[in-house]
Amino acid sequence: MKRLFIAFLAIAALAAGNIYASGTHSSGSASAKPADTITITDSAGRAITLRRPVGRVVLLDTGPFEIFSAFGILDRVVGNHHSLQGNPLYPELAGLPTVATNSEINFELLAELQPQAVISSVRAHGVITDEESLAGFDIKDIKLNLRNTDLMKEEITLLGTIFDKEEKAREIVAFYNKYENLIAGRIKTIPEDQRVTVFVEYHAGDFKTGAPRSRFYQQIILAGAYNIASNLTEEPQVDPEWVAEMNPDFFIREASGFGYTVTDTAGAKAIFEEIKKREALQTVKAIKNNNVYLISVDIYSRPGYIVGVSYLAKWFYPELFKDLDPEQVHKEYMSLFHPGREFRGLWTYHE
Repeated sequence: MKRLFIAFLAIAALAAGNIYASGTHSSGSASAKPADTITITDSAGRAITLRRPVGRVVLLDTGPFEIFSAFGILDRVVGNHHSLQGNPLYPELAGLPTVATNSEINFELLAELQPQAVISSVRAHGVITDEESLAGFDIKDIKLNLRNTDLMKEEITLLGTIFDKEEKAREIVAFYNKYENLIAGRIKTIPEDQRVTVFVEYHAGDFKTGAPRSRFYQQIILAGAYNIASNLTEEPQVDPEWVAEMNPDFFIREASGFGYTVTDTAGAKAIFEEIKKREALQTVKAIKNNNVYLISVDIYSRPGYIVGVSYLAKWFYPELFKDLDPEQVHKEYMSLFHPGREFRGLWTYHE
């Protein structure tokens, strides 16, 4: 039955190709260059050969949109993500059909759009688990993470190579390195046994955290602290009693519901107060000393991670980083990734 469905889509794609090929997002500036081929290795470890220029792309996860914005190639995107509909950071996407949500991909529409490539995720949202869904179409599936700080620079460099934006990719990597090196240079003056301890709770639920090599761990290390999840694996939900026993100095909540269009603090305040009232945490130093901070997913486990690291370093060691202005880092990030957009929104919360 699936093969009949795929055959149907192939016919539909051929019929619809002429419709979408003439759209405003068909090829962007890429059309001026002669075609060549390039073989890359994606984050799933697969060798993929692409014909360049890659002028028609569908992004099935939200992370790549920020990189495309920084590269100035949003005009190559032919299918939108549901969560970005109407987002003022991406006016270039207005009118594009929605191909993906956080839980589903419309493969029939994807086939009709006839992209040269899709950029999907190795995990979380935008995952293509059934390779047969793209069988019969000349659509390349490039799997990336763009959530893990350990891989971010490598993946952005790879995208720069694919889309002939190597110089801009180097500029982004230099931006990351500038602040990572600044923070690391000062942190090394603090003996390891005097560094603060931190528990990170990520947005999926109470007491869910991230171990080494997860999306939520390394940011704490980059900010010069000790992440109490260092001996755990993957992204577990831990017992409240374990957190109380570890007695961290700081409780960081990586939260959704923040961002560029948010001004009302009511939602953040509710999360903050709920954490402070958890019965199992009443003896924990982070609660007793009011060291509970909320931070947006967009500047923690996304390409804006270095902004989050700057905030963390300032919270953990205010005297050491008294001249570091995380908001200025954030404005520099906005200028690089979203040129021409004003700085605004709710990104962190503490009271």
